Formats: sequence, C-alpha cells, structure tokens
Amino acid sequence: MRRLAVASFLLLVVMAFSWSAHETLTYLIVKSALPNANELIQITPYSYEEKRIYNTERLVLDDICGRFVSNFVPAWAKFYPPDPTPIGGRVPVWQVLTVYSVEPDLGMDEGLNLSKLQSIIGNSQGVRHMKYKLLFFDFFEGSESFLYFVEMSREAFRKGDRYWGYRFLARAVHHLEDLSMPYHNAPGRLGDVLESLLWNRNKGMELAYRHFSYDEYLAYLLYLKDEETVKAIVEAQPKRTRNLRELIQRVRLLGLRKLYDVDKMFETVYPGLDKVLSWNDFEASTERLKGLKNITVQIMEEFSCYLKGFLLDFLAQVGEM
Repeated sequence: MRRLAVASFLLLVVMAFSWSAHETLTYLIVKSALPNANELIQITPYSYEEKRIYNTERLVLDDICGRFVSNFVPAWAKFYPPDPTPIGGRVPVWQVLTVYSVEPDLGMDEGLNLSKLQSIIGNSQGVRHMKYKLLFFDFFEGSESFLYFVEMSREAFRKGDRYWGYRFLARAVHHLEDLSMPYHNAPGRLGDVLESLLWNRNKGMELAYRHFSYDEYLAYLLYLKDEETVKAIVEAQPKRTRNLRELIQRVRLLGLRKLYDVDKMFETVYPGLDKVLSWNDFEASTERLKGLKNITVQIMEEFSCYLKGFLLDFLAQVGEM
C-alpha cells in the first residue's frame, strides 16, 4: 500500500503543477545561503497531530527523495536540482528543502471545503496559496499558511526531529514564494476583476490564463538557466525583518507593486489570452518580453534577499546555525 501511495504521488507530480519550478528556485536560494546546506540528516516517520485538514488521498508522508526530480521536471529543462538517493536513510538539508518546497502544490489542499469564496477561484487549493487584496480587504489564507508551517517546523525542531523540521520549513518556503507572485496577491487590475465578476466570464478566464502563464514564465527562466535570473537569485544578500508579519508584508508588496506592470505586459503582448502559455510561446516572444523579464528578475532578486534572511534567522533561533 505504501509503494502504491508513493507511485500515485509521483504520477500526480507529472500530471499537475509540473512547471512551477519551486524546487529550482528553492535550490538556488538554499545552496547560496545556508552554511549547513550539505549536512546529512536522518529521515524520520511522520508523528504529528495537526490543526489543518488535508486531502488524504493526495497527501504522501513517506520520503520520496531520490525519486522526485526525474518524475517532476519537464523534458525541455536544461537546469534543475540533483536528486540523489538517500544514503543510509540520510539526506542533505538542501535536498529536503528543495524536494518538499513543491509539496503544497501536489494536491494536499485540493477537494476540501475551506471557504465560501473558493468557488470564485475554482478550488480549495487557492484558498491556502493566495492572499488577495482588493481595495481595503484581504481574502484567503496564503500568509496564514506560511505562518502555520513555520510553527510546525519550530515544533519539530523542539522535538529534535530535524527531518520534519526541514520538511515543514520547505512547505513554509513554498507559501512565502507564492506570496511574492503578483497574481497570488490579486487576480488582476481592479477594472478587469470587476468586469470578470459582474458581466464578462471570459475576462475571468483570461485573468486565470495570465496567472498560470506567469507561473510558467518563471519556470521557463529557471529551467533554461537564464543567466540574469540565476545571478540575481544566487548573489542576493540576506535582508532581515523585525518579525514574520513584516516579512509577509514586504514579500506581498513585491508582487502587488508589480501587478499592474505584469498584467499590462500580458495584455499588450498576448491580447485576448485563451490558453496557458508554454516555453515555446515565450521563446517565440523573447524580444517582446524583455520588460516582463526585467520585472521578474527584480522580484526574484528582492524576494531572494528576504527568504535568505528569514532562513538564516529562523534556523539560528531553532539551534540549526
């Protein structure tokens, strides 16, 4: 039964969210920031009572290091993290953070009843991965998800369970990465959002295609190892914040402040977008997407500063540094 569950997990990886590139972004940040990134830690079983509910059919709690990247990264990718087989039941810190930074996208939050508003975004997963700001109101639980897994990580480290300390931390990293993306902070410019809600369903689909296409665009830059993007991430210097709430606010502002420019760029280059764009589409539009690339590099550089600062401070607090 355990082997069947892991096999099903890997199949889901191939079929859904397979180009998000969380693992590659996390790998670049962790390897360039953490002094203990190569330290080996012992794999341990899951032994936690959580306050959250999950889709248990999509949640796999066994270790899948060594079987993940080969089933996850698209065939066209030229650059991605290594994924070595555990040695004596031990794996390096960077690998746990890398592999499990993708975990929240693989179905654990799907098919649940989390919010009366989840029908607007189509599923329950978005409830836990987004933090929409419209006018003076915030919707959904993206920032709460980050805080939740930070506390789960802290609990695991208190127990001396370093493997789950880092695995929960990887989930927290995923949610902080999500909060840096413009379309995880608002579905689009206010006028387009109101149009989609009040009278034009097609506009809503176009906004969704822009969202997923921008996720794909970051994956395109990372998987093809765009020199400017990778350099910005690797060379980013840690930035500290006073607390986690300030960290969340600053990361969200990275996306919110660039939302108009990103959305306008998609509207200009891909008017009436009616599909999720692929790397082939981006390759064919390289010259026209220079502005979008510059915006993305700026977001990734600034975000990498904040994530590195958070990781160094948090791991020092829990005795890992």
